Amino acid sequence: MIELVRPTTDLSDSWWAMVDEFGDETIHGSSYRPSDRDALRGPEVFEEWVDWLGRMERPDEALPEGRVPSSNRWIVRDGRVVGTIAVRHALTPSLVAEGGHIGYAVSPGARRQGVAREALRLALALAAVRGIDPVLVTCDVDNVGSARTIASAGGVVEDERDGVLRHWVRTGAPARPIGAGPIETRAARLVPITPEEAAAMRAGVRRADWAEGYPREDDLDAVATMTSGPDAWSPRHVVRRSDGLAVGSIGCFGPPEDGVVEVGYGLVESALGGGLMTDVLSAMVRSLEASGLTVVAHTEPENVPSHRVLARLGFRRVAEAEADSGAEWLWARGSVRGAVSET
Repeated sequence: MIELVRPTTDLSDSWWAMVDEFGDETIHGSSYRPSDRDALRGPEVFEEWVDWLGRMERPDEALPEGRVPSSNRWIVRDGRVVGTIAVRHALTPSLVAEGGHIGYAVSPGARRQGVAREALRLALALAAVRGIDPVLVTCDVDNVGSARTIASAGGVVEDERDGVLRHWVRTGAPARPIGAGPIETRAARLVPITPEEAAAMRAGVRRADWAEGYPREDDLDAVATMTSGPDAWSPRHVVRRSDGLAVGSIGCFGPPEDGVVEVGYGLVESALGGGLMTDVLSAMVRSLEASGLTVVAHTEPENVPSHRVLARLGFRRVAEAEADSGAEWLWARGSVRGAVSET
């Protein structure tokens, strides 16, 4: 039986036996560095380290630069530690490029026995509880076994970067139905824009908690007709948790019609490329779908980054139409029969 167990000193002997089995090999998802070996051999230091691994799960824990809140687990089979796995609650630019949300390692003697597959399945369930959907899981391009494990969990390859395959896996994390209040995501808060803020945006007023370049022209278009208090369909500031700055907007093009609602979104240039848009759009879409709605979005044919975000969230291109600004592609999740003609 495979279990994911919180690090504990009760398993210290088994832990060190696993470390010895790895030798000089990197133990992904462990937060262990070979250079720490001598210090951690002291029982008191090891106990403090194990305690720190547990505290990393708390959002209020002060972490070293580059670290993010994480759920650290040891992979245990029949009472013996046979690997490590970590579910990271957020992504930094470096984790977007390589580490992903989930890092794991299985000891050499326990490989090719289904351990990694079951551990990843359990970790995805843990990510779902944390509201993380989708998750990024990476592996070296020549690690065929790991790539197969990720694919078996539903992983879809987005691309290869410097020898690293980057997969996205849906977790099916639950969401609350859309409402007039903020939507909480891992990396941001989606805060409804008030009429006063909309007026300030249109007037060109700069606020200290608005990032450089915000509002963009598209953000101004989104608030152009706002005259009353915000509701579920109003545009929202994308407020980044890491610094409290509004770095973009997301919202609906009016209330739903025939059960279909269209979303629009965008970020300032400095906020692109770190996985924030995937995180934000995923939360928005899941809240809309929790309300029983079908979600669609339009993109320009040349907007490849937006295409990638939509595709990794399970959207598919269903139609192409002419708009005032030129051709547009229509993307949807679920069935939109009766609303558009599929291509």
